[in-house]
Amino acid sequence: MNWTKGIARFWNTIQIVLIYIIAILLVYFMFPREGKFRYEFTKNKPWMHENLVAPFDFPIFKTDQQVQRELDSLQNNERLYFLHDSLVGKNMLTAFYRDYNSIASSMGMGENISERWSMTRQVIAGVLQETYTMGIIERHSVLEGKVPEQTPVMVLKDDLAEEYRLTALFTLRSAYEYVSKEVEGANASALTILSRMNLNDYLGPNIMYDEAMTLKVHQAALDELTLTQGMVQSGQLIIATGELVTQSDFLIIESLRNEYEANPNVGKNYLVVYLGQLLLITLIFMALFWFIYYFRKDILTNRRQTLFTLMLIVVMVGVTRAASTQEAVSIYVIPFVLVPIFLKTFFDIRYALFVYMITLLLAGFWVPNSYQFVLMNFLAGLVGVFSLRSYYKRGILFYTAIFVLAAYTVIYIILTLLQEGDFSQINWINVLWLAGNGLLILTVYPLVFLFERIFGFLSDATLFEMSDTNQPLLRALAEKAPGTFQHSMQVASLAEEAVLKVGGNSLLVRAGALYHDIGKMENPYYFIENLQDGSNPHDELDERSSAQLIIGHVLKGVEIAKKHNLNEKIIDFIRTHHGTGTVQYFYRTYLNTNPDEEVDINEFRYPGPKPSSKENAILMMADSVEAASRTLKAYTRESISELVENIVSFQTEEEQYTEADITFADISTIKEIFKNRLTNIYHSRIEYPV
Repeated sequence: MNWTKGIARFWNTIQIVLIYIIAILLVYFMFPREGKFRYEFTKNKPWMHENLVAPFDFPIFKTDQQVQRELDSLQNNERLYFLHDSLVGKNMLTAFYRDYNSIASSMGMGENISERWSMTRQVIAGVLQETYTMGIIERHSVLEGKVPEQTPVMVLKDDLAEEYRLTALFTLRSAYEYVSKEVEGANASALTILSRMNLNDYLGPNIMYDEAMTLKVHQAALDELTLTQGMVQSGQLIIATGELVTQSDFLIIESLRNEYEANPNVGKNYLVVYLGQLLLITLIFMALFWFIYYFRKDILTNRRQTLFTLMLIVVMVGVTRAASTQEAVSIYVIPFVLVPIFLKTFFDIRYALFVYMITLLLAGFWVPNSYQFVLMNFLAGLVGVFSLRSYYKRGILFYTAIFVLAAYTVIYIILTLLQEGDFSQINWINVLWLAGNGLLILTVYPLVFLFERIFGFLSDATLFEMSDTNQPLLRALAEKAPGTFQHSMQVASLAEEAVLKVGGNSLLVRAGALYHDIGKMENPYYFIENLQDGSNPHDELDERSSAQLIIGHVLKGVEIAKKHNLNEKIIDFIRTHHGTGTVQYFYRTYLNTNPDEEVDINEFRYPGPKPSSKENAILMMADSVEAASRTLKAYTRESISELVENIVSFQTEEEQYTEADITFADISTIKEIFKNRLTNIYHSRIEYPV
């Protein structure tokens, strides 16, 4: 049996190690392949490193804001290109001559009249020719919203481009009005002919939008736009120790950092870089391993809990990498605060904050100014963890999201002002990304529910729900074993008060106390708290049988709990609330009645195991003390104190608490709490006259 358990423990250890190795490799393969710039610096702060000298020639890159301003200026001053089509005017004049002559001939005008309307025809044709020479621009969507007085356009004539204002060109409407006004002075016969013609038929745009040329010129202007502004020569002093990092210094140092990390031709030994990355990642995960080993060894031996913790780290690192390589998504929208919230929900605050710091240190390799990144997210994480106190309180998550958003915003603005010293330099788009970050915190509830089902965790909300005495299993216990139900309620009260004093999960111990004796529903009247008429069914049984019935409630309780899909943490309370102790009453009775017979004590021993957590140990104490307190003949402070001391000391001597993370100081505190609580419960009452 021992060698089987040894193999199981060894295989579990192998699996834990494999989980760590896989996590390390996943983070390593996501790591930036370039070297990391070794200097941290902040604008408007002193340069705290040695004198920085340019190790190679590199360009000075413009800031993103500067490039955007130049792009905006280029967009606002973009020239629209139009092509002048001379054939349009010629074709329209030809059509006019044809129609005019046809109408005049049909009217039967003689030679004396012909000369007059012929002269008028030439006048009208001249006006049309003048209109087409000035140009009629087409009505194109590219001109919508343009102010004619302020919009220049380029018109291509005979391969030459000339700039015009829109007001210098005709539209179809203005061309019609112009021609109509110019021919008002024509003779009567000409007007008669014109009345039978439609001038709109001879007016059409001859200046057409040239989209290809516009795009070509615009692209050429974009190609001329440079991302750099000057060069730094190798050996040039960039900044000396103690000098203030000004805006110009910041641009140069930032340009050096970008060139160093992105340019493979700067003399880096990439084999050394990659090996260093692997060692660094391994050391960071080893720091996490040693922390868990010394402070939460229970997690280290639990595959699911280890997998969940490392999964959170790897996922957040992966999301950070994805956001850093996508311009469409900002790093500020990533809800890092979810990491400590989840870990606090299922473990404790100390563990949550340590793992959170490990996550931020790893994610910081993808972001510029990693110190500010870690600082801002860690402070926001503290706000999130301490503001989300109880899941079962209405609206608490909404308030947490608001507090986290406020923390992010304030810290971001402060850091920006420390760098820039100017409110106008605050990028409010980043604040909007932070607002999205706050909204993502509202996904905590559904994700907590999902993780509970996948990894077998217990949240405060679930524990609070389980502690409702209207739960079907607790209602069944109250109906079948009312004495046991009342005993469980008293144990829950004692254990919860003790945990609140010495530290631990009070909701967990309360839920565990309420369910720890559900196995007594099977044979309720074999347990003293459920006897009603004074008869004792154990009188008809021998001591061994009675002991087995009493011991059986533990195994039966585990069976009932599994049948009702209770969480393993609750089942642990059922398994361990008697540890490996013995049924003392029947064991001693058997020894007294059979003094000469050799007794196998294991027949009177509970199957265990011993309590493995502080909450399990406290429940064991509370259960034994509360049950024994019912047998006292006199309730005085002295008798209660003696009872508590004897029971806890006996369990300590039996080494029932050796596997739980509980100290002697905790045990002393717990005993005092039990004494005070039981004294208050059984205090002397004044007898009132009937």
